[in-house]
Amino acid sequence: CIINVGETVVYDAAKDGFISSGYLTDGIVCHFSSAVVAGITATLVASPVDVVKTRFMNSPAGVYRGAIHCAQQTAQQEGLMAFYKGFNASCLRLVSWNIVLWLSYEQLKKSVKSHYSNKV
Repeated sequence: CIINVGETVVYDAAKDGFISSGYLTDGIVCHFSSAVVAGITATLVASPVDVVKTRFMNSPAGVYRGAIHCAQQTAQQEGLMAFYKGFNASCLRLVSWNIVLWLSYEQLKKSVKSHYSNKV
């Protein structure tokens, strides 16, 4: 859920920002760039949650009192960068997914608009 909201909101905001600033026009390069921004941002937001979830679920019973305790112990023992272990692999996965998702969506949207505008 965190990733889905992050991807959608950031993609739209990045796309609007690129277009309104004049850096890019509404097209494949803009959609690609916005998808990359969305994927990186989603990874930045989701990585800490994923690390805590994985550590908590894989730990023997009694090691942590809960997810918050797991997060506290991780931060105290390993520092804040521990929440971004596996970042590169996760980022590659999410950026790739966002590129496929948003480029497909935009091209499909363009085709549908074109199809229905020719019917009138």
